[in-house]
Formats: sequence, structure tokens, C-alpha cells
Amino acid sequence: MYDYLFGILTRKQPTEAVLEVNGVGYLLKISLSTSQALPEEGNPIKLFTHLHVREDLLQLYGFSTVGEREMFRGLISVSGIGPKLAQTVLSGLSPEKFARAVCLEDEKTISSISGIGKKTAQRLIVELKDKLSAVASITDTGAKKTPEFKDDTLKSETIMALISLGYSKNQAEKAFEKIPDIDSLKTVEDMIRQALKSI
Repeated sequence: MYDYLFGILTRKQPTEAVLEVNGVGYLLKISLSTSQALPEEGNPIKLFTHLHVREDLLQLYGFSTVGEREMFRGLISVSGIGPKLAQTVLSGLSPEKFARAVCLEDEKTISSISGIGKKTAQRLIVELKDKLSAVASITDTGAKKTPEFKDDTLKSETIMALISLGYSKNQAEKAFEKIPDIDSLKTVEDMIRQALKSI
């Protein structure tokens, strides 16, 4: 229905963004990879989209690149992987790192993502390996860093993002407390990636 939206970024959070196009604000669910690529609020941005249709819900998902969107579509084509878990996968690993893990049959790395057990990791490898082989050679150029937050703000942003991903407040707080080497992490995105590994 929509291939992409181009407009002004009016709000961004680690897991969602609002894009104003011709006076209409579109709420898009996003991964941490896309969140890191967004400009500051008030700037123009183009996001590629996927419309997920359920009986009771129409939900737009936004992606900074076509490659990430295709990765998302590949993930939700796998039995047992819905949009929410696909976004968690793309938040736990960058699209390039996930593609390489699949192509190298790195079951350990894939199963380290929250919500992905050993059997699901094996299924992802079997069903996606051929599709993702071309992506695996892409060099990870590194994610754009966001400004450093004060500790209390960083904690609240991280916990809020985990809750928005579907975890309870208690789960989110416990996951935050288990983050290793917390002082070395400077962005919300890095915090969430580490927290997801402990849930």
C-alpha cells in the first residue's frame, strides 16, 4: 500500500517515530537500528514502510533502508515469527550482523536475542540462509551514536523502551540491572541491546 513516507520527523523514541506528511502524523514502529539512523526531531526524513494488517489492527512499520525492510519481511515469513519479535531481532542485532549470523549458522548469537530459543534459531537459519547470503557480505559501518544521556534519563528511557516492546515493568527493571559493564554504554540503543540479552 505504501512503499515509503517522506516528511518531517516530529517525534522519535527507541521503538517508534511519528512522521508528519502533508499535515498527517503517521505513527511507525521502528527498530533500534532505524532509531539510531534518524535525524533530530524537526528534520525531514524518508522511511520505507511495511503495513501489517490484522483483524483488529493496522500497524505501520518504518525502516531507514530497503534492506532492513526486506530483512523484516523475511523474518515474518518464518513460522512463529510475528512483527513484534521481528522488531526485537532487528533491535538485538543490526541487519548486517543478523544476516552474517544466519549465513554462518551462528546459532549461539541468534539465540542470544530475547525471545529466540535454540529451536527458533535453527528454524531461522534453515529458512533464511539462502535469502540472506547476499546480505552477509555487507560491511557493518557502525551505527550513528546518539548524544550521551544522564544516568537517570538513560535508565528511564531504556526501561520505557523495553515496556513498549511488550515486557512488564518488573522484567524491564530486572533486565536493566543485569546489564554488564553499564558504565561503558553511552546510548539508549546500546543499553536496550544489552538488556534484551538478559531477558
